[in-house]
Amino acid sequence: MSARAVAASLALLLLAGSLATPAQGQSARLVDQITQLISSQRGIRIYDWVNFTIKDRQVTLTGTVSNRTLRSGIARSVRKLEAVDSVVNELELSSTSGDDMGIRINAYWRIYGHPEIRRLAPDQSALKQRLRRSPEDTQRVLLQPIHIVVEDGHLTLEGELEQQREKWVAEEQAYAVLGVRSVTNNIVVTGTDTEELRPIDFENDPWWRDSQSLDEPVVRVENPGGAVRVRVVNTERVRLRRTSRSRPVQAGDTTTTRLGRKTRITASPADGAQVDLEIDLPYGQRLEVETVDGPILITGLVRRADLKTSFGRVELAVPWKSVRFAAALSRRPAHVDIPRDLRASMRSPGQPPEGSAWRIEDVRDERRSLYGRIRLEGIRPDAIVLREAAIPEDSPIRMHWQASETLSTMLQRPYRMRMSRRDGSEPPLDEMPPEAPDETVRFNSEVRLVQLSASVVDEQNRPVPGLGRDDFEVLEDGVAQEVGIVQDVDAEFNLILLLDCSTSTLVDRNAVLEAAKQFVLAARPTDQVGIYVLSDAYLQVVSPLTADREALLGMIEQIPRLSGGTPLYDAITLSYAQELARRRWERNALVVISDGMDNEMLPRNRRSVPSVVAFEDLLRVAAEINSVIYPIFLEPEEFGVRVERSWRERQRQSTDRARNRMQQLAERTGGQLFRAKSMRDLDRVYEQVAEELRSIYTLGYYPSNQEFDGEWRRIRVHVNGHAARVRTRPGYYGW
Repeated sequence: MSARAVAASLALLLLAGSLATPAQGQSARLVDQITQLISSQRGIRIYDWVNFTIKDRQVTLTGTVSNRTLRSGIARSVRKLEAVDSVVNELELSSTSGDDMGIRINAYWRIYGHPEIRRLAPDQSALKQRLRRSPEDTQRVLLQPIHIVVEDGHLTLEGELEQQREKWVAEEQAYAVLGVRSVTNNIVVTGTDTEELRPIDFENDPWWRDSQSLDEPVVRVENPGGAVRVRVVNTERVRLRRTSRSRPVQAGDTTTTRLGRKTRITASPADGAQVDLEIDLPYGQRLEVETVDGPILITGLVRRADLKTSFGRVELAVPWKSVRFAAALSRRPAHVDIPRDLRASMRSPGQPPEGSAWRIEDVRDERRSLYGRIRLEGIRPDAIVLREAAIPEDSPIRMHWQASETLSTMLQRPYRMRMSRRDGSEPPLDEMPPEAPDETVRFNSEVRLVQLSASVVDEQNRPVPGLGRDDFEVLEDGVAQEVGIVQDVDAEFNLILLLDCSTSTLVDRNAVLEAAKQFVLAARPTDQVGIYVLSDAYLQVVSPLTADREALLGMIEQIPRLSGGTPLYDAITLSYAQELARRRWERNALVVISDGMDNEMLPRNRRSVPSVVAFEDLLRVAAEINSVIYPIFLEPEEFGVRVERSWRERQRQSTDRARNRMQQLAERTGGQLFRAKSMRDLDRVYEQVAEELRSIYTLGYYPSNQEFDGEWRRIRVHVNGHAARVRTRPGYYGW
């Protein structure tokens, strides 16, 4: 080929490229437009999965959606675009059966409730890194990283995740959902420049036995010029992401070293480039950050943080009601923004040269117990911006003052079970309630299902197995009801152990921890067990629901000698709301190991932390929840002969009152109170609770009276043809 021909060919190629670029840009914009239209459709959720292709101004829609209105609405919106001539709507309708609805809801909470996945749900951070496809390829509409599609018991996972391990975790959780026949995992692993740091090995670092070691793991970050962004998230591992605005990230840009329980991350690029660090920090870990002029940005419920910067901007988005703040700087920053709710004093003490110190001090009472603390040191940062942030829904730390709002939410409409119509049809559009967020348990019908946990034992107090629907008679206000659902005694339980580790149980601490271990060992292999701890006026999820017995026992061993206030009623409210409220279609039990002494029953002082939830309100909510409560009441030891009689009598009255309240709470949920005065008593209690769980049936029925006016409805359950005793909750409020 001649040089002239080669030159002509190159010219044609360049011309073709220059002409193709605008067309490709228009196609990319159209993809973004369609994606935005679909993702903003009213009623679209992660249970819907929508794909589309574009060819010759024709858009083809494929996938599965949950209702006809959404199917037609998507096609209608896309057809209105100027760049679209026609739409081929091949979207299929997913099943509306009650079983498939239950699988979808339970799959959501199992998958997004796992520590490795739940961090992705609140702000959809993974979507920032999603794959970009060619405009000619099939486009996928992601609302969250994982979509859940269920059809006739077959579950399909769609979406995009950063890590292969996250894909495996999602599949494992999907298989654990009750009623799932098969799981197809179509999740795409995108991969990013992310480093996961292994968790601290507590067995080889027994800090609880060594008074000289650190109380909690520490992450120290040193980045002189780049930004340090830290998010406190519900994850088990520290995750580090690196980015650079001037060049691609290189292998030696950061170094990570580990010494005991301290992890040090240092940014030191050989060419002096600025590298920004983004860190996912597990709850409860301490943080140390040091920069020169790089910005520091922290989001979340921080336990302890020590920050140092000379001139960098500092932005903190924190739940300030639970965290203290103090700053000591050489000079006042040019910009200071502090929330009104955070009381602070700003002063420049003394005269120059002593007057160079500028401070922010938290003036709240030091004796008041808060969860976290942040300290800032520096010369003159560009700005200090403190913004209020809410405690995330997936936080394993729950402050007792959240219980009041949680309790009122539990009684509101979104938490009521609403099933599809029995004939499988959809209600008319004017009957459909407003759409709810994905995480809300709501269905498109006013028909309500009532669920009961009933203990059935014979005359020798032994469980009665093998009963079916025809064996039970349920009366609501004296009217016989048609029992529609029965789960037998072999179905798995979700068992939450709430351990009271406040000051009032210090003398029984070994017994409390030993009891937790024995309950874990006594649970059946198919049961899910979670460990929660109450101390220092907050509830901590030591372990969410899991079937891993070794991990649970290890977690219990790591619980240090805690103390603090006892807002017990708040802790019970928060314990149910944390996981069990989202598993209303499953069999749930809450075991409370405590002396029952809420601070509301004790003399008030400035350090006392009584519950914000009144016992009467808790008792009312107990009739609504789908969980049996089993209090293990720790009886106080007998007092010595030198104790004054009047004081002994007050203590006896307080103990009787606490026991009676726990008894009422158990009865209202269909549970039973167990008493223990010593470790030998606890041995008997393990057997009793294990036997109790083996006697529980789950019953469900649609009330014949569908006029819900808020009045109390009395329930009676009988077993036909058997000399059996039945214990269940006495009734519910018909909201």
